[in-house]
Amino acid sequence: MLQYAIAAKEMDQIMSRLHRLFNIRITFFDMREHELEYFHVKPMSPFCTAFRRNKKRAQRCIECDREHLKEAKRLRDVHIYHCHCGLIEGIIPLYDRRNIYLGAIVFGQLRDLQRKSYTGWPPAFKQLYRKLPVFAVEKALDIGHVLKCVSKSIIDSELIRYQTKPWVEEIETYIETRLTEKIMIDQLAELIGKSPSFIAHHFKTEFGQTPQQYIINRRMEEARSMLENGSNVQTTAERLGFYDAFHFSKTFKRHWGFPPKQCLG
Repeated sequence: MLQYAIAAKEMDQIMSRLHRLFNIRITFFDMREHELEYFHVKPMSPFCTAFRRNKKRAQRCIECDREHLKEAKRLRDVHIYHCHCGLIEGIIPLYDRRNIYLGAIVFGQLRDLQRKSYTGWPPAFKQLYRKLPVFAVEKALDIGHVLKCVSKSIIDSELIRYQTKPWVEEIETYIETRLTEKIMIDQLAELIGKSPSFIAHHFKTEFGQTPQQYIINRRMEEARSMLENGSNVQTTAERLGFYDAFHFSKTFKRHWGFPPKQCLG
């Protein structure tokens, strides 16, 4: 069973400040896609509150939330979209260094200035719709990227983290200090006094990936950081233990979707 560790006081301060700063509804959904209710956030809009009083409409809203949370997790990036009522919504998924999904910052219930209310709505719904904050998609995207920076700080500060077992931290430290070496499952098993089959069965549960996937992802993250901080392709490839620059460039492009030279200033 996955377990959270949340610095509730600090997170509440962050969520409250975001609410005051942007004056829009910003909330947090945990890794099980449940909205955490103990943060001080702007209440649900009168339009959405009224819309969800009907059970069928409320279920459609829940399904829409789940559908787009799933898409945000697939993208692993800011996801701006229109909900089934045409409102602008945004999701910023949070992943830790082990690629474990920690939940998502969600904002929205914003009226798109380019869209009109649905003609089939009752007059009361149309009136509530017109009272929603008016936004452009571009502005919502800007807010999304600001919140992405906030989410990185939340993760780096471990205000929200997945509670791990002691052997997980041992393996994580071991891999971090040996990114230039070839790391085998047998080595990881010996490190924590377990069998290779234990690693094979439990690693993905704790890290969200297989050992091979996790190691290559960490190498690619380190490679990108090195390139963006001035290292050239050849040097980066050598320091991270690749056969040659060609092999490194091919792996980098497959992982990030663009060649390493694009990171160079």
